Amino acid sequence: MLLGVSAFAGDTSAKTNDEKSIAAMPAPGSPGDTLTREDARMALLVYKLLDKDGKIKGANIERGEKLFMQNCRPCHGNDGRRFNFSLYYEKPAFIGDRARDDMPTFWYQVNFGDPERSMEAYIDELSLEELIDIAGFAQTLP
Repeated sequence: MLLGVSAFAGDTSAKTNDEKSIAAMPAPGSPGDTLTREDARMALLVYKLLDKDGKIKGANIERGEKLFMQNCRPCHGNDGRRFNFSLYYEKPAFIGDRARDDMPTFWYQVNFGDPERSMEAYIDELSLEELIDIAGFAQTLP
């Protein structure tokens, strides 16, 4: 499932009440589904892709590096340090910092872009697995 929300559904035996309510969520795209595409993709990040330390689970770092070099390097540079994302009076912050310290913002911008900063959206250009790999690789950047 592209948005990954259907991963919440499943057998409800031997689960807590919270787990049962998540499992009872409507199927993506069904009449009862009220999540926006953005909400569903962000929920996937928070509930399925991040480990307790904020690291992306299941990323293929080698493939992520190749994808980063193809898609991100032209604007962000080989090491992701071409643009400083912090304010001039703050400690510099680059892609690696953003991916490690603020993955929700990183994930949102990679998926949905940021027109004010000319950041392209990749949700329709790359597969979910490719975006996971890029996010995992980005966390290894300086």
